[in-house]
Amino acid sequence: MEGKVADMVNEICKAESEYGSWTLMHRCNLCNKWMKIIGNSDLESLAWIYVWMRYSELRKLDWQRKYNTRPSELAASQKNLAFTVTELIAKASKQGFVSPAWILRSILGSFGRGGDYGQRIRDQILEIMHRHRIGETYGTYLEQWHQKLHNNTTPDDIGICEATIAYWETGNMNKYWEVLHSHGITRDRLASFERPITTQPNYTPYLINDFRDFLKTLKSVHSGADLITSIEHARHCFTPFMHVKIDDVLRNLHHWDTISQIERAVWARLEINYHGNKGNNYQYRELLYVDLSLEMYIRQLFESILHRNMAPRHYIRELNLLLDNALITNEDKELIIAVNDWKSLAKRYANNLEGNREIALVLKSAADRIGRIIGVAVDDFSSLFQPKAKTIGERCKIDKDFVDFFSEEIIRASCFFAPSMILRKLDAQFRGIAKLKPWQIISPISKIQGKLIKVELLHDVAYNIYNEPTIILSKKTFGEEEIPEGVLGVISCGELDGLAHVSVRARNQKKLLAVCFNEEEIKNIEKYVDQWICVTSQGGIIIVKSAQEERFEEEENERYDAQQIKRPEPLEFIAISSDQFNERKVGAKANNCEILKRNLPEHFGVPRQVAIPYGGCEYVISHMINEEKTNKYRELIGRLEEMEHNKEIAEDLSDLKKVILELEMPEHEMNEIQEKLESIGIAKEDWEAAFLAIKKVWASKFNERAYLSTAKLRIPLNDIIMSVLCQEVIVGEYAYVLHTKDPFTNDSSHIYGELVLGLGETLVGAYEGRAFSFTVSKNNNDYQIESFPNKSVALRGSGFIFRSDSNSEDLPEFAGAGLFDSIIMKETEEEIVSYGNEKIYIDFGFCKDIIFKLKEIGILVENIFNGVPQDIEGVIKGGKIFVVQSRPQI
Repeated sequence: MEGKVADMVNEICKAESEYGSWTLMHRCNLCNKWMKIIGNSDLESLAWIYVWMRYSELRKLDWQRKYNTRPSELAASQKNLAFTVTELIAKASKQGFVSPAWILRSILGSFGRGGDYGQRIRDQILEIMHRHRIGETYGTYLEQWHQKLHNNTTPDDIGICEATIAYWETGNMNKYWEVLHSHGITRDRLASFERPITTQPNYTPYLINDFRDFLKTLKSVHSGADLITSIEHARHCFTPFMHVKIDDVLRNLHHWDTISQIERAVWARLEINYHGNKGNNYQYRELLYVDLSLEMYIRQLFESILHRNMAPRHYIRELNLLLDNALITNEDKELIIAVNDWKSLAKRYANNLEGNREIALVLKSAADRIGRIIGVAVDDFSSLFQPKAKTIGERCKIDKDFVDFFSEEIIRASCFFAPSMILRKLDAQFRGIAKLKPWQIISPISKIQGKLIKVELLHDVAYNIYNEPTIILSKKTFGEEEIPEGVLGVISCGELDGLAHVSVRARNQKKLLAVCFNEEEIKNIEKYVDQWICVTSQGGIIIVKSAQEERFEEEENERYDAQQIKRPEPLEFIAISSDQFNERKVGAKANNCEILKRNLPEHFGVPRQVAIPYGGCEYVISHMINEEKTNKYRELIGRLEEMEHNKEIAEDLSDLKKVILELEMPEHEMNEIQEKLESIGIAKEDWEAAFLAIKKVWASKFNERAYLSTAKLRIPLNDIIMSVLCQEVIVGEYAYVLHTKDPFTNDSSHIYGELVLGLGETLVGAYEGRAFSFTVSKNNNDYQIESFPNKSVALRGSGFIFRSDSNSEDLPEFAGAGLFDSIIMKETEEEIVSYGNEKIYIDFGFCKDIIFKLKEIGILVENIFNGVPQDIEGVIKGGKIFVVQSRPQI
């Protein structure tokens, strides 16, 4: 925090905590000053302002301190600030979950509307008292309240007026206190005013009508979000169609069909936001207050039926409306696409949902994507607002318990909270129809014991070595992580592909990896954090119990024996064609692809390929043209071997990668490589891009995850030699991965597969969302779809790919595959995916055809490799199946 932001925050905190005299009027004036300085695009500065004004709105900052403010002065300061904020909103961006427009609207809703009625508060209370000959007798309720109104009116007066009316309407003093408490006003707060209220009202019901009118005056000054008041002020600003929509809402304020009333209110908001006059600051201000009031009203309607249990079709209808409501003020591209997909699929399938497993999976997948996006929004809220709430809270001496929950309170008040709650209810219903269990057990282990720890991200503890058996509860796991040494199992709270890198490595290392989808179950597990637990897997679910500190004999020593890596033959040529491939020149990917090319039927495809064999990188590093880089490389390697296993190693690994990326290729060797690359279609003018891709593959030997995995298996990085397989990229509609033995059940009679749109890196890399997944029997026509795809993005690319192909790919107990990088020569592009009209979603017959085509290739490839279960990657292009690599399943 520096510059004008620091100046602003310092001035705010000094005024709030040090000034002897301070009121709402002063706060609005100071806010107005800074709003004019920071404008409508500086998100960080706007966030500071909002946190400050939100604390004020929630009474965590003084509304009046040793200063008498005339109501007219307060109203004028609020009016001026409102016009400043309104002008900024009109041109503010709505892009993002926490956009400038959203923050500015929230600031506008954090203080009273002000206006020209401030003096009317003083005058009207006196008129009522004089009209009914109520004396200004010291110590009486109305006189005490009158003195407060006269000198220091605040939004508390709305609650006081409503409570007084409630008492007069019922004759029940308990009702008076009940209404006060609903406004956050206690007996102590009443007595704390500089013009204190220490008595209770007398029963004078003949004043009810006068005070109902007075309540309107109070709301016109202090409330920007009162529905009736805001509509009355804005009537003259409405278009004819706005009148129709607003009147429809007002006619049905007490209608029994709450979802239909939510619909009316959302339509009214849509009309105001898309046809409101932003060019007239006065009119737009009035429309904004109506919009804020409708937004709050929709939240109240939602909360009024939240406790009800409804059929899926009613929840789907309600969710559609609540998502439309959220999108009015938040323009996130993926959220818009995901909502449109959801609405399209819900319209197609909702009436046939009951008892249909595949439809339930489709709708669940679409809903899960929206839930995941809302989760990102929640993270954005927390990261933007919570640090600022802590700073202002500490400096202004706000109660720590409230400060700690500041961002959570904002999230609950946002338009994202209601959809998230409905998504939870629908998830339970979809899971029930699809007969899904609350657990996804990716790497099953029958029983483990260890100390439970909780982490935000599995990657955060990648370098840790645990000296006692440990089980990790991870809030989020992306898929590329390495399970730390000493960890027996990981329970993740977020969706994860079964064939992601971490999934494959967990099964290879015989570690528990499971995902829990039930929030209550996660909360129960969290009770055991820092305790010794026993975790068992039974019938597709995980059971967690407290346990004694003991270990099973088979778990006494997790340390692995050092692996023996095959030594390649000396480098003969810097580049070779596929007919020269053998296991001492190139890795398993290249050799296996050549075997497949010779043995697969013609209606299946294998891409053209050449290779940079083992030793190519080492030869180029040691060449005199790279002498200076050679010395740097050797220095870094020496340091790496001497350093302890900790996060400081990451810097040296990064430096080693930089050295490799700076290598130059000797001219003779460059010509050799170019000649081979031309044979598969890479032009000479693309040499620089091709060479950079080759170097990136070589450099991936020093990937963080590769270092962690090799260190665990006591494999020196120097023993790993990288060849590079150069292939044409098959540009298809889908990429797939098959395991010809079900990796979850170890059933060799079933194939498990996953499929994504675009390139396959989204399937195995750190890309959130699920793939299309299935199991299919080798022996008959039985198959089952496990999930539909909901990845946020598809990777699009063309040209040529350079694949890592090391001598450590398929060592026993070592999942070498996936540790190193494969690089597409032409940079890939991320495309936000729309699934609404995707054939996999709307044509179940098409899904079946794909599954059986992949079953055919899976069986063929396994048979070519003598019945050894295979891990196969490939592409589907125009219905034709291509295999781009295959290796023994581990």
